[in-house]
Amino acid sequence: MTNNSSIPAERIQTIADQVQVHKFGGSSLADAYCYRRVARIVTEYAGASDLVVVSAAGDTTNRILAILDARHTQPEYAPVLLQALKSYQQGLIEELLSGRQQEQLFELSEGDFRRLQSWLIGDEEIPQAELCAYGELWSSRLLATLLQKQGTRADWIDSRDFLSADDAAEPIIDTSSSREKLIQRIAPHSGTRFIVTGFICAERDTGRTLLLGRNGSDYSATLIGSLIDVKQVTIWKDVAGVYSADPRKVERVVSLPSLDWAEAEELARLGSPVLHPRTFQPVNRERMIINVRSSLKVENQQTRIGQYDFTEAQAKVLTSLQDVVLYSIPLSQQGVIRNFEAMNLTPLVSWSESESAEKFYAFHQNHLQFIQQWLAAKDAEHHVHEVSGYSMVALVGARIAESKQYAVLKREVEEQSLRHFMLADNKNSAIALLGQKLDQRLLNRLHSLLFNFRRSIGILVLGRGNIGSEWISLFRQQRDRLNENVDVRIMGIANSKRLWLDYGGVDLQDWTDNFDRLARPYVLTELLRELPNAPFDELVVMDLTDAREVARLYPSFFANGMHIISANKRAGAAEEALYREIRTIQHEYKREWLYNTTVGAGLPLNYAINDLMNSGDKIRSIAGIFSGTMSWLFENFDGSMPFSDLVRQAREQGFTEPDPREDLSCHDIVRKLLIVARDIGAQLDWQDVEVSGLVPWQLQTVSQSEFLERLDELDEPMQKLRQDAQDEGKVPRLMASFSVEEGRSYARVGIEFIPEGDMLANLIPGENIFVIHSDWYQEMPLVISGPGAGRHVTAGGVQSDLHQLLGHLAAQQSH
Repeated sequence: MTNNSSIPAERIQTIADQVQVHKFGGSSLADAYCYRRVARIVTEYAGASDLVVVSAAGDTTNRILAILDARHTQPEYAPVLLQALKSYQQGLIEELLSGRQQEQLFELSEGDFRRLQSWLIGDEEIPQAELCAYGELWSSRLLATLLQKQGTRADWIDSRDFLSADDAAEPIIDTSSSREKLIQRIAPHSGTRFIVTGFICAERDTGRTLLLGRNGSDYSATLIGSLIDVKQVTIWKDVAGVYSADPRKVERVVSLPSLDWAEAEELARLGSPVLHPRTFQPVNRERMIINVRSSLKVENQQTRIGQYDFTEAQAKVLTSLQDVVLYSIPLSQQGVIRNFEAMNLTPLVSWSESESAEKFYAFHQNHLQFIQQWLAAKDAEHHVHEVSGYSMVALVGARIAESKQYAVLKREVEEQSLRHFMLADNKNSAIALLGQKLDQRLLNRLHSLLFNFRRSIGILVLGRGNIGSEWISLFRQQRDRLNENVDVRIMGIANSKRLWLDYGGVDLQDWTDNFDRLARPYVLTELLRELPNAPFDELVVMDLTDAREVARLYPSFFANGMHIISANKRAGAAEEALYREIRTIQHEYKREWLYNTTVGAGLPLNYAINDLMNSGDKIRSIAGIFSGTMSWLFENFDGSMPFSDLVRQAREQGFTEPDPREDLSCHDIVRKLLIVARDIGAQLDWQDVEVSGLVPWQLQTVSQSEFLERLDELDEPMQKLRQDAQDEGKVPRLMASFSVEEGRSYARVGIEFIPEGDMLANLIPGENIFVIHSDWYQEMPLVISGPGAGRHVTAGGVQSDLHQLLGHLAAQQSH
């Protein structure tokens, strides 16, 4: 065997640091639609060199076992079952592949089924473990080929080629040999996603197939991850992580963002349907994270299982088992007790009672057959007494006895047919054994009494300029009020180049200094891959930039499960194709997008428009002064000061965009006009707006610094404009208007001369005014006015959007 010394140490370390392992179970691969969904997940959420461990498709393993059983008990029925399995497997190939790839897999499949047919009629002997291995073999082969068809570099690996073990009740893995073979296999192929068979391995000396047992694919994933020392294993299931109770039994459960290793292992020991105890055996707890995610709804919450420096004393999960069997052995029979405990089955709970002079063991019904076989062989004198009909409820969480819920559970179960109540030896669960069948009403009442979860909201702030800094200050002031019903945290702050990310919540006390110290370089598109793993119920991107590249990522934000609060006009005023894509993805993933500050800063224009339309009104036109910056400039432009000096002053006070040409060219106003027009359903794009800007042609393409140096060139034309208006007894104002007539849209932005007594001519500098005509407001329009620029009012508008979003999320949860 080639030694790993042929692989550079740097390459091995790169694999450990960059490769992750993903696992998909049979239910995630049940049919062709599921395969396509998994292929999309692997393409979008797995890295280019990640490993993907798969189970057999759907119920393939059960079908194989049924064929094996029928071969002995109903030989005439076995060929029918084999043909049904062949039709199922080849049907997947036919539906998912085409051309040469389909032909190749059909050819391999035909060879496999010829061998199975030969086994069925007795011409060839195939051990049961090797028969069962076919399910994983077919699954990995098909998924890898499907990915190749879709243009992804992919290949498949039979884990028996590298995973060596000694035969035992649970195969004992030769980690050194297995690690070396696996690294030799994957190291030369950076950029290839390998699909690996779960559930199976090979005996070290003979090479014969061994099975890792049911739930062996989850174990395979963490085992393979541990062999190459990965940082994360993601187990994709049909549920969104671990819940506060079984959602099949309890209403209004909450998915948990995180679990400590000890909590997860205790939950698995007590019969969790999501976690299996063996999954945790190979894990390097100081390095690895296990992430449990939903393959059905990728954007949903997930549960991260790992080692946390401090775990609060808190109950997290109410778990239950309906069928529990109780065994008792007299304390005088110490030999029987030792033999019984040597079965290597861990009981749910065990205890001694001096009053009855007996020791008791509670096991789930699943272990009943194994224990009865042991009793038949080892307990001829019937010292072990068995009683069925018990059930169990348990509360799992770190240092459970210190939690408030511990006393509540104890009080409530004492009112039931309580057989025994105790704290687990590891202090991570409180267990109640009940002499009754579990009633779902009881479980729902217990869950309601025990848990009053506050949903967690993680906010990523993009942009730490004037508005970003002001909003963070405002958030600090109002944080306690916001957190009365939900747990809202700023999990990250970023500018265009650097990011400070902390899922525990960034420290806002001296956040500017901390940012300088802790922020790291980042790429936003790469960050998108990491953010869905954040331990929050909901994720919010706070876009406080003016960046086109951020706006273009809105579809990706939505598709990765994030809501958006935006002060960035670029998305709402994007070219029509991008805008429609943003809206389509938003609605598909049912995400919220609030952007009231994009027009009118803190004014409730967006809310008013939506309220009118939702109430049945039809808006006919909107006109007014859309720019607080231009309002400030023109209200102060009285001839006492050159227009260029006013522009400089406005920029210094933060009224203008960083490049004042965004305001003076009317580009910023056009964006606002497009946002408002689209909100009322108009199909409007940039070329549909008639624009008369204030930037002379000779200044339109120069650099920002040169433009600021040559601002004086604006003075002469602006003074003439003012004089022309004065000659008519009017004043110049930069107006925007939009109307719909007979299904056609009209939009214009430019200078208009307004009579001196008109309300549009007598605004407070910086004030916006919107005049809305609708079916309900025809003769007397609805007028909304107020400050339309400035960091304070914009930050306040962003905070208002956050309150609105929290309200929407609360309403969704209540339903």
